Amino acid sequence: MIITRISGGLGNQMFQYAISKAIAQKNNDIFKLDISFYPKQSLRRYELNSFMIEENLANEDECIRLRGTEGIVSKLKTKLGWNIKRPTSYKYEHCLMTFDEKIWESSGDIYLDGFWQNENYFKDIRNALLKDFKPRNPISEKADSYLQDIKSLESVSLHIRRGDYILDQNTNEAHGTCQINYYSKAIEYINNILAAPHYFIFSDDIEWCKQNFVFLDNKTFIDQTKSAIDDLMLMKNCKHNIIANSTFSWWGAWLNENYEKIVISPSKWFEKDEWQNLHPAPMTWIKV
Repeated sequence: MIITRISGGLGNQMFQYAISKAIAQKNNDIFKLDISFYPKQSLRRYELNSFMIEENLANEDECIRLRGTEGIVSKLKTKLGWNIKRPTSYKYEHCLMTFDEKIWESSGDIYLDGFWQNENYFKDIRNALLKDFKPRNPISEKADSYLQDIKSLESVSLHIRRGDYILDQNTNEAHGTCQINYYSKAIEYINNILAAPHYFIFSDDIEWCKQNFVFLDNKTFIDQTKSAIDDLMLMKNCKHNIIANSTFSWWGAWLNENYEKIVISPSKWFEKDEWQNLHPAPMTWIKV
């Protein structure tokens, strides 16, 4: 059995799901999701069930058997620097965005604890994930209206992540935000290649975007969708993608099935000095 801890926002949840399914298929095993992170969360919620995924939820006994106990005493000992002994089935991600061959080659019972933001874990099951990450319910009526325009134009998604990247000090210090200069260079690159690109702008701060993208004429602000799933499905249906340093728009671009797609990603994914060389984008994507 493979169990993966699901945590964070939708983009992180998709990475965690993808690695567990990939290892399960390789090992001819079953996989389950540990969603115990969410009951006490106010900022994040479990969203994978909005997709057509294989949803088998692990119970508490299964999680304890594979990961060990995580009660108050264990957490206190960890904070005090004690080395808490874990079962051999417990696999922790030691280096962000780095493909760990030892994890990939693991067998038997496995409990995965990490973000696993590297497509080498799951690129071989891309077709299966394209099916799994389809919405369980139809997108909203307004999203469908945007979708018709996206399909009829030389559409380019442009995603600006602000929200907690701005408001939360720790998150801001780790991630930073993509500046207008990045988007200007990305737009210039696209304009030099495509004859008539039309930019569909996605953001968690669309009013800021309306104030700062006045220089761009051929644009549509996506400001009337109903959910993150709406936005993700619209992004993946754009012919090309300009992403932010965000796992959400990363998935929008990765799920894009246009074989001639241009994907532009920021060359710097993190603001934090010790993470400067970390980047999740596939080698075929353009970094500016």
